[in-house]
Amino acid sequence: MTRQLDPKRLRMLREQIGANTQWQITINDTTGAEIDYRKRTGTFSIDILELPFDNVDKGLGRYSHGFPPCLLPTAVRLLKAYVKEHGNNFDSLKQYELQSGNGFSNYFEQKTGIPYHDIVIYEP
Repeated sequence: MTRQLDPKRLRMLREQIGANTQWQITINDTTGAEIDYRKRTGTFSIDILELPFDNVDKGLGRYSHGFPPCLLPTAVRLLKAYVKEHGNNFDSLKQYELQSGNGFSNYFEQKTGIPYHDIVIYEP
Protein backbone atom coordinates (compact mmCIF):
# COMPACT_ATOMS: atom_id res chain seq x y z
CA MET A 1 0.00 0.00 0.00
CA THR A 2 1.30 3.44 -0.88
CA ARG A 3 0.43 6.83 0.46
CA GLN A 4 -2.58 8.55 -1.09
CA LEU A 5 -1.79 11.43 -3.41
CA ASP A 6 -3.28 14.81 -2.74
CA PRO A 7 -5.37 16.38 -5.54
CA LYS A 8 -2.52 18.62 -6.72
CA ARG A 9 -0.12 15.71 -7.14
CA LEU A 10 -2.79 13.61 -8.82
CA ARG A 11 -3.41 16.42 -11.32
CA MET A 12 0.33 16.78 -11.99
CA LEU A 13 0.67 13.03 -12.57
CA ARG A 14 -2.37 12.99 -14.86
CA GLU A 15 -0.85 15.80 -16.92
CA GLN A 16 2.56 14.12 -16.97
CA ILE A 17 1.18 10.95 -18.52
CA GLY A 18 -1.02 12.85 -20.98
CA ALA A 19 -4.39 11.69 -19.66
CA ASN A 20 -7.57 13.72 -19.95
CA THR A 21 -9.63 14.65 -16.90
CA GLN A 22 -11.33 11.24 -17.03
CA TRP A 23 -7.90 9.56 -16.78
CA GLN A 24 -8.14 8.31 -20.37
CA ILE A 25 -5.27 8.20 -22.84
CA THR A 26 -5.62 7.86 -26.60
CA ILE A 27 -2.83 5.62 -27.86
CA ASN A 28 -3.80 5.57 -31.55
CA ASP A 29 -6.92 5.67 -33.73
CA THR A 30 -8.29 2.38 -32.40
CA THR A 31 -6.75 1.93 -28.96
CA GLY A 32 -6.90 3.81 -25.70
CA ALA A 33 -6.26 3.24 -22.02
CA GLU A 34 -8.24 4.10 -18.94
CA ILE A 35 -6.51 4.51 -15.63
CA ASP A 36 -8.20 4.12 -12.28
CA TYR A 37 -6.79 5.49 -9.05
CA ARG A 38 -7.56 3.40 -6.00
CA LYS A 39 -7.64 5.73 -3.05
CA ARG A 40 -7.65 2.89 -0.53
CA THR A 41 -4.32 1.53 -1.74
CA GLY A 42 -2.85 4.62 -3.40
CA THR A 43 -2.20 2.59 -6.56
CA PHE A 44 -3.34 2.64 -10.19
CA SER A 45 -4.87 0.10 -12.53
CA ILE A 46 -4.75 0.26 -16.33
CA ASP A 47 -7.32 -1.05 -18.80
CA ILE A 48 -6.73 -1.19 -22.55
CA LEU A 49 -9.88 -0.22 -24.45
CA GLU A 50 -11.05 -0.08 -28.01
CA LEU A 51 -11.95 3.46 -29.01
CA PRO A 52 -14.25 5.30 -28.71
CA PHE A 53 -14.13 5.52 -24.94
CA ASP A 54 -17.92 5.66 -24.63
CA ASN A 55 -18.17 1.86 -24.91
CA VAL A 56 -16.08 0.35 -22.12
CA ASP A 57 -17.45 -3.12 -22.91
CA LYS A 58 -15.00 -3.24 -25.82
CA GLY A 59 -11.94 -3.55 -23.60
CA LEU A 60 -9.49 -6.40 -23.45
CA GLY A 61 -10.04 -6.67 -19.72
CA ARG A 62 -8.34 -5.38 -16.63
CA TYR A 63 -4.72 -5.40 -17.53
CA SER A 64 -2.80 -4.52 -14.55
CA HIS A 65 -3.20 -3.08 -11.14
CA GLY A 66 -1.10 -2.18 -8.19
CA PHE A 67 1.11 0.35 -9.95
CA PRO A 68 2.44 2.86 -7.42
CA PRO A 69 2.48 6.48 -8.58
CA CYS A 70 6.24 6.38 -9.24
CA LEU A 71 5.79 3.59 -11.83
CA LEU A 72 2.75 4.97 -13.62
CA PRO A 73 4.67 7.13 -16.15
CA THR A 74 6.87 4.13 -17.02
CA ALA A 75 3.83 1.86 -17.31
CA VAL A 76 2.08 4.29 -19.67
CA ARG A 77 5.21 4.70 -21.81
CA LEU A 78 5.58 0.92 -22.03
CA LEU A 79 1.88 0.47 -22.74
CA LYS A 80 2.19 2.71 -25.80
CA ALA A 81 5.23 0.73 -26.99
CA TYR A 82 3.39 -2.54 -26.33
CA VAL A 83 0.48 -1.53 -28.53
CA LYS A 84 2.82 -0.35 -31.28
CA GLU A 85 4.92 -3.54 -31.22
CA HIS A 86 1.89 -5.81 -31.43
CA GLY A 87 0.12 -4.50 -34.51
CA ASN A 88 -0.51 -0.88 -33.52
CA ASN A 89 -4.29 -1.33 -33.51
CA PHE A 90 -6.81 -2.84 -31.14
CA ASP A 91 -7.79 -5.86 -33.24
CA SER A 92 -4.16 -6.89 -33.86
CA LEU A 93 -3.37 -6.53 -30.16
CA LYS A 94 -6.39 -8.61 -29.21
CA GLN A 95 -5.41 -11.30 -31.71
CA TYR A 96 -1.81 -11.34 -30.44
CA GLU A 97 -2.96 -11.83 -26.87
CA LEU A 98 -5.40 -14.60 -27.75
CA GLN A 99 -2.75 -16.50 -29.68
CA SER A 100 0.18 -15.96 -27.32
CA GLY A 101 -1.51 -15.98 -23.93
CA ASN A 102 0.60 -12.97 -23.00
CA GLY A 103 -0.55 -9.53 -21.95
CA PHE A 104 0.77 -6.18 -20.88
CA SER A 105 1.88 -7.47 -17.48
CA ASN A 106 4.26 -9.89 -19.24
CA TYR A 107 5.59 -7.06 -21.39
CA PHE A 108 6.05 -4.77 -18.40
CA GLU A 109 8.00 -7.46 -16.57
CA GLN A 110 10.17 -8.21 -19.61
CA LYS A 111 11.04 -4.56 -20.24
CA THR A 112 11.60 -3.44 -16.64
CA GLY A 113 12.92 -6.58 -15.01
CA ILE A 114 10.42 -5.99 -12.20
CA PRO A 115 8.39 -9.14 -11.60
CA TYR A 116 4.77 -8.12 -12.04
CA HIS A 117 3.84 -10.40 -9.16
CA ASP A 118 6.02 -8.25 -6.88
CA ILE A 119 3.86 -5.24 -7.71
CA VAL A 120 0.47 -6.82 -7.20
CA ILE A 121 1.32 -9.03 -4.23
CA TYR A 122 1.05 -6.06 -1.91
CA GLU A 123 -2.36 -5.01 -3.18
CA PRO A 124 -4.77 -5.62 -0.28
